[in-house]
Amino acid sequence: MCGCLGVYLAFKNLFEAAFLMVVIGAFFDLFDGFFARLLKAESAFGLQFDSMADLITSGIVPSMVMYKLILEIGIHEIDFSLPLLSNEFTFSFAPYGLVAFLIALGAGIRLSNFNVDEGQRFDFKGLPAPANALFIVSLPLLIDHPLFLVFKPYFTNYSVLFGITLFSALLMNVRLPLFSFKIKSYKIQDYTYQLILLVSTMPLFYFFQWVAVPLVILFYIFLNIIRSSFE
Repeated sequence: MCGCLGVYLAFKNLFEAAFLMVVIGAFFDLFDGFFARLLKAESAFGLQFDSMADLITSGIVPSMVMYKLILEIGIHEIDFSLPLLSNEFTFSFAPYGLVAFLIALGAGIRLSNFNVDEGQRFDFKGLPAPANALFIVSLPLLIDHPLFLVFKPYFTNYSVLFGITLFSALLMNVRLPLFSFKIKSYKIQDYTYQLILLVSTMPLFYFFQWVAVPLVILFYIFLNIIRSSFE
């Protein structure tokens, strides 16, 4: 339901509200598995249904946000008519804006791989779809934030938005190992990078509020690159 509401709100250009829906959806996604294990209610159905919900919240919502961002920078929609079986179907869309839905495609591939890859039980391979979605849907907040106005000309450029879209779709599906917060042992040294991320998150949220979300995700990727170079 968070994903469905997020799609509607993004379509209406209510980006802050769409962002909130993805945040709430990501919260549910984070804890549904935890409570399933706690209540001994894990099932193959739950695994598949979780990914279907993620595809909406973490695939379609960020795609719609990106599509609307592309429209806002001046890419125009075009009217099309299709005569078919004595009926004429008329619809409008921006052909250049359709690249935004590469995010949904990338999320679908990533979620399908996750369901069949036993090697991702404790660590991820590729950026998790919810983290990628949070990064994309927080871009409108970042663009209009007073402290980041210097970057606004870049984020209102089609080439930059296209590059972010393509990079995010690929990043979800690269085989780069990324740490998770799942408990695999009780040794504190096994969670060094997780602790660094948590400690860094606090001042970022204090100074930037919700705009800290894309900064945290970028730092998360950076920490994993560092971790991979030392392992």
